Amino acid sequence: MTRFPLFLLTLFLAVLTSCEHHEEKEHDEDPALDDDIRYEVIQVGASRPTRELNLPGELESYYETDLLPRVSSYVKALHVDIGDKVVKGQVLAELEAPELTANLTEAFSKVKAAEAVYETSKATYQRVLRASRTLGAISPVDLDGGRTKAISDSLGVVAAQAHYASVQQLVSYLQITAPFTGVITDRRLSPGAFVGPGGQNTIPILKIKQLDRLRLRVAVPEAYLGDIHPGSPVQFSVRSFPDRTFTGHINRISNAVRPETRSELIEIDIANQKEVLKPGMYASARLPVSQTQEGSLYVPKSALVNTMDRSYVIRMENGKARRVTVQKGDDVIGEVQVFGELKAGDLILKTASEEIPDGAALNVQPAGK
Repeated sequence: MTRFPLFLLTLFLAVLTSCEHHEEKEHDEDPALDDDIRYEVIQVGASRPTRELNLPGELESYYETDLLPRVSSYVKALHVDIGDKVVKGQVLAELEAPELTANLTEAFSKVKAAEAVYETSKATYQRVLRASRTLGAISPVDLDGGRTKAISDSLGVVAAQAHYASVQQLVSYLQITAPFTGVITDRRLSPGAFVGPGGQNTIPILKIKQLDRLRLRVAVPEAYLGDIHPGSPVQFSVRSFPDRTFTGHINRISNAVRPETRSELIEIDIANQKEVLKPGMYASARLPVSQTQEGSLYVPKSALVNTMDRSYVIRMENGKARRVTVQKGDDVIGEVQVFGELKAGDLILKTASEEIPDGAALNVQPAGK
């Protein structure tokens, strides 16, 4: 009888010792990365001082909008399709709403009825007014009553006309017109579709973009903001025409530095009368700068991690990985220009990845060894 509890006690102590040993082993191991992996690091290099800044950007329409219905209705007819050029005021689509047409007829009839009532009360008041010139023929109370009735009926005409104008405005919404000259870039619906509140109101009937005037948005690094001035010419190129150079001028500066990229947004207006350039094209803008104190920083393309919200490199600080947000500049063979809280000589991972957590302890070695 005494041996059985002793056996259980011995088994419990053995299990407890094994758990403690396992916990100590887990505590000693790095939970994120394998100690056997060694990551290659390189030094950030600086090129010669730059006098021309190459920055990426994307062409956008100066005006672009989705055309949505303002009233509940059905699509009666579409007069344009994708790729059609339109002018301002052109009728693009027709909608139908029988209840609105009926309301317009009703409102018009109420205007005519109110006008008839007013004409009657006005004529009555005028007769009473003429009769009141004969002493004792009309009492002052009847004269005031006739005048009040005529004024009230005149206000009824004004109210009926205002109601008719509001319904008429709603009926005018049954025609979708072009708000500016441009081209139709998308058509989502077809005749017979119900649009407006309660229907497919979140889907635009048409999408229109302006082509003869574009804008190019470029994010300029903080270090070069002193060289950016409104009206300065900017040359840029697009991949579709690698042998051509286009010119625009800086028209707007945001005057606010984005903290996540340490850059300021500028807009360049571009005349595009021949419509050679298209919205959405990737552009490489060349901005003349006068900075000569220090060179630009370049890193291998493999060292740059691009996510949905930012781009960054992984810098080694006291044996730990630190993500440093950067902005991309000019691309060269195998390397990319970066701007951010980096300096020449910083050690960064030659091949970075999103799977390396910020603050992770890494075993590193110089690249090529």
